[in-house]
Amino acid sequence: MMLHMPHPSTPPYEHLLSSVQERASLDGYHLAIYGREGDNRITGSEAWQACRAEGYSSLCSAVCLSSLKTSIDQASETGRPALFRCPLGLLGFVVELQHQNGQHHYLVATGVREKSLDLYRIEAISKAEGMNPFALLEHLQELPVVTEQEVSSAAQRVQALAVLPAEGTERTPGDADLRDRLKLALHVSEELDSCASPQEVFDLLSEAIGIMLDAPGISAVIPSDNGSTFTLQELWGESAPTSVKADLLYRFSPPGSTPPVPLQEDVLRKLLPSSQVHTATYLPLSTGGTTFGAMIVQGGEVAGDDLLLMGIMIGRAALRLAMLQREEEFTRKTSRSERLLGMISTLALSDGEAFHDIVLQTAAELVEASSGSFMLFAEDREVLRIKSALGLNPQLLKVMDVKPGSGIAGKVALNGTPLVVNDIEKDPRVASPNRPRFKTKSFMSLPFLHRGQVLGVLNLADKKNEGIFVEEDLALLTPFTNHVASMLRRNDYQEKVEMLERLSITDPLTDLYNRRFLERRMDEEINRSMRNQQHMTVMLIDIDYFKTYNDICGHVAGDKALRKIARVLRGSVREMDVVTRYGGEEFCVLLPGTSKRESIFVAERIRRDVEAELFQGEEHLPFGRLTASIGIASFPHDGNNPTTLVNAADIALYEAKSGGRNRIVMLNGTKQEENKEAPRISLMKK
Repeated sequence: MMLHMPHPSTPPYEHLLSSVQERASLDGYHLAIYGREGDNRITGSEAWQACRAEGYSSLCSAVCLSSLKTSIDQASETGRPALFRCPLGLLGFVVELQHQNGQHHYLVATGVREKSLDLYRIEAISKAEGMNPFALLEHLQELPVVTEQEVSSAAQRVQALAVLPAEGTERTPGDADLRDRLKLALHVSEELDSCASPQEVFDLLSEAIGIMLDAPGISAVIPSDNGSTFTLQELWGESAPTSVKADLLYRFSPPGSTPPVPLQEDVLRKLLPSSQVHTATYLPLSTGGTTFGAMIVQGGEVAGDDLLLMGIMIGRAALRLAMLQREEEFTRKTSRSERLLGMISTLALSDGEAFHDIVLQTAAELVEASSGSFMLFAEDREVLRIKSALGLNPQLLKVMDVKPGSGIAGKVALNGTPLVVNDIEKDPRVASPNRPRFKTKSFMSLPFLHRGQVLGVLNLADKKNEGIFVEEDLALLTPFTNHVASMLRRNDYQEKVEMLERLSITDPLTDLYNRRFLERRMDEEINRSMRNQQHMTVMLIDIDYFKTYNDICGHVAGDKALRKIARVLRGSVREMDVVTRYGGEEFCVLLPGTSKRESIFVAERIRRDVEAELFQGEEHLPFGRLTASIGIASFPHDGNNPTTLVNAADIALYEAKSGGRNRIVMLNGTKQEENKEAPRISLMKK
């Protein structure tokens, strides 16, 4: 296929090139016109100089002609400008021209470049063609710098201007009207760039088209968030918005297509049932292979100059819609990231059921799901159990344990691979009828993975807009689930540490604190009492005749009795008091901030409650029941360290046991006397 540029002095090219160069603001572009011969060959000269510099003709022929030929074919097929980029990084476009006699020609504009240049590619091409790469780079750097959007806008302007009259004819008075409408189209195109929302784009575009064409009605075809439906909104005329399935529109205008489509009456009745017109033109707003909507101009087919002018505004509107979509996506991602960081901070402050609920709610919010569940393996890893649910029956969830490999969540738990399903009934990985409790057929199931081990599964379904889950949702949630898995493992480790710590300070039989904890806590309470100049009392409690009770009733009954006494002790003191099992049938109680006299009331309550409690077989004891003897010592009068205080309380306890049991004795630093109002309470001298 040969390229040939007709001599520029040949009418009408000389007039056309100068007119386009001046009126389309193409300063810096290099323009040329090429023709297609009757045998479908592209004819032209042998010297194609896109770079517009002496000495580079052969290079341009070697590296640029292939891109140019492809763009000419594209412009011929679509009837719209075709953009191209040569391997050196130069940008350009092709616009198809047409004589009245049907002969096709193409206006080619190039000689501009993108801001960045591929130095490695330039060096490789230069070496392959035997040229100096530094000289070529220096020349390329002198070319005008543009963006792809600017090239597209220039191409739209050229297409509106490049309408060739027949050779030898003069322009008609109608050319003045065309120039006025072109000015309006260019002005509207500039205004479109400042629109802050898609609705503003559609409103401005419909108003401009309505004024230029005096159409009886203009409708905007606006896609929904999920892309499955479009809203037809009448912006020029009077009609209520209607909803149209995407597949109906794609039957006559596939996604990403740009050529206008004439609509006949049968199609119009489906799209606009209330419209009274018989024909219309469908103008897709597409760029980069993506359709962002369309305009339906009612009242006849848009053609000729009108179609070219529409193309200018439609192309600019599509570019603006694409830019707004990218801005919205960036804002959404930024917002999601900020929300995610805040949610992770909230997670760090929660635990237990609250943690499970927040994880599920956070994940659902991130991908706009309205139902789901949070599942974790049981300790034996035999089943998955639901820890939190959203939008599901809570009673049903109590019996929904899942074994690994069973069902969708079970399979994800078994293989550790996330699952994103658009349609549960059609996806070969599941191919299962949709459950009635779910509104849509799309869902996600992700494992909580930590170092290759699956800890649980996150299930999400029913997008709020009834759309489908996509890989983008998976990419958003994967870092989140990984972080949650780390927190789950850390929480599990922390729980085990806390359990071991608790076991180390707890008596396994009574679940009271043990002697080890008592020693540590007494040090802390003595130091606190010294700083605050407060009293602290220690009570040693011994169960009377407990060895006899064990011999008579057995150790099992004895263990039950000790557990019951532990409950009595906890119920007889304040929350701030410390109850411990000191050893065997002995217990110790710390009463911070309590004097010896004040502690008598606590001790008497304990003695009375133990005496009143019923124990199996206690009738065989000497008193006919289990009772307690209590010895009391206080800081600072009876001692200023744990050892002296416990010894003092032990002395008082010994006196209580010697004095007949089932009584309270408190150590007095000066004298020993009997409390006559409470015979079982006595004071003894050290």
